[in-house]
Amino acid sequence: MSALPGVRRRANVALPIRVDRRMLAGVLLVVVSLAGGLLLWRSATDTTPILVAARDIPPGHVLQRDDLRIGEARLDGGLASLALTDADLEAAVGRTTSTTIHAGEMVVAPDLASGPVLGADEVAVTIPVAADTIYPGLRPTDQIALLATSNVGKPESRTVTLIDRATVFAIGLERRVIRSSTSDNPNDGATVANITIAVPRSEAEAIAHAVANATIAVVLLAPGETSLQP
Repeated sequence: MSALPGVRRRANVALPIRVDRRMLAGVLLVVVSLAGGLLLWRSATDTTPILVAARDIPPGHVLQRDDLRIGEARLDGGLASLALTDADLEAAVGRTTSTTIHAGEMVVAPDLASGPVLGADEVAVTIPVAADTIYPGLRPTDQIALLATSNVGKPESRTVTLIDRATVFAIGLERRVIRSSTSDNPNDGATVANITIAVPRSEAEAIAHAVANATIAVVLLAPGETSLQP
């Protein structure tokens, strides 16, 4: 007996698929877990190019390009604001170190001095000066030379170069009792009383002797000039 045509057609019609909501929820949970794990892995392995000391660098050293290399590190918390990245390389070259940086160590902002610092073999020597005998615009970090004149006013007087290069470490001011009441500058009316210079330890004794027995002249060196000698 042959099947009726209408019944055959109904038998060939695909039945609708019933979606199991619990299965769908499980699939979505797996997808979310995988995405979260991927993000966590990327954050854990995400690194930043940083500046690293290529060799042991002493305090008071002026950084050169070959003192530094580029490394990779993951920066977290406050370290991210202190670390110097590859974008800071040009700005770091020429800066003075304030502490020892060992080879392979990350270079951070506090490692760079905001002013002059003493090197490992340097000492700071303070020299009294008269305000009208030095350049009024003298500032810390300026490079100077010192001349010493002995037996001033006598036929045997002679002037010698006491030290051909030194860095101004600090400038001492002597404030007057009366100053302009219209100025907001606390140093208004102050005069230079002394300068402190950073010199090699081996030169300190000669400078101290000259301070006590000779007249000292402070000579400001031009930028890039390192010596009074020809």
